[in-house]
Amino acid sequence: MPRTADEVPTRSPESEALAKELKRRGFTLVGPVTMYALMESVGIVDTNLVGTWRRGASGVWG
Repeated sequence: MPRTADEVPTRSPESEALAKELKRRGFTLVGPVTMYALMESVGIVDTNLVGTWRRGASGVWG
């Protein structure tokens, strides 16, 4: 859980695996950073800082 902006990740093992699989299937412009941003936008990961009102706001993870 990030406590400062410097701790916010830009990629993960899951985003790297997703990008690799999509590239294998013929997709382009799908790097691990782009896939991590997609995962953030749909609520799979929550990179809002701890202690902010946005942390956990997606409601996906209870």
